Amino acid sequence: MNCALWGPSEHVGRSERDELAARLRSLGLSVEIHGSGAPPPGSAELVVIHSKTTLSERELDALPELRLALTTTSGFDHIDLEAAARRGVRVARCPLARRDAVADCAIAMGLALLRRLPVLNDRAREGRWMRSEMKRMSLPLVRELTVGVVGHGVIGARVAALWNGLGATVLASDPAEPRLPETSRLIEQADILTLHCSLSDSSRLLIDADALRRMRPGALLINTARGECVDLAAVLRDRRLAGCALDVFGQEPPADLAALANRENILITPHSAGYHRGLGRALTEEVETTIRAFLEGQTLEHELPIRSA
Repeated sequence: MNCALWGPSEHVGRSERDELAARLRSLGLSVEIHGSGAPPPGSAELVVIHSKTTLSERELDALPELRLALTTTSGFDHIDLEAAARRGVRVARCPLARRDAVADCAIAMGLALLRRLPVLNDRAREGRWMRSEMKRMSLPLVRELTVGVVGHGVIGARVAALWNGLGATVLASDPAEPRLPETSRLIEQADILTLHCSLSDSSRLLIDADALRRMRPGALLINTARGECVDLAAVLRDRRLAGCALDVFGQEPPADLAALANRENILITPHSAGYHRGLGRALTEEVETTIRAFLEGQTLEHELPIRSA
């Protein structure tokens, strides 16, 4: 069976890529490595791609033998699931490699905003000692708060468990999961709203001007999901949120980066929530585990649902 490792990854170095190729060859696969650009040869039956490699109608047409597309990312909006389903191509993802890092970062962002750490640090750099002003800030305890987790998949469930462990009341919803409470209701109830949903028609611009108006005054917003889930222009106009932490953007870096960063209640990170020092090796292991399961006819734990037209 032919397998193509297709496209660049910022987090899988050459040595790790070569190790992955060797591991896959040990499973009996013929493995070729392709850079960005044109799809690999049409004989490829498996492809491993990254977020910067699009798998649309055009690419799928060039891969008539394809049986499995595996993305090393948690998100999958770079793959046309409907087009894949029409061709009988299975699609899976690798969310575990980044899960704990994203969850750690989302919690850290929430706690930093809650305790006003960026503001206190900035004032200290200006030579201001803010101790006498702490009472005016009226900082709550986590156990007094309601945290709304939007997106209850692999990462969202981990984030919910961590906030619950800190004593918060946790509510979960998911635009893609009808059995969970409505997201619109959760938006109105949350003191901290943290986004971990996939990008879809139902989550695109989920947090717009109307949603911001419906959030509690003084609430916090955290987005480590996809940039397109949040209307940045509306965030810049908003004056009701106590703080906002953004790791992802529709355009990276955002054109209005300076305007965002100059707001003292906005915390910006460069799409780095999922990074950790062992990420490359973790991705290598998750890809190998998934492909081994595919070859052995086992259930793929993180196979994406078919969305046929």
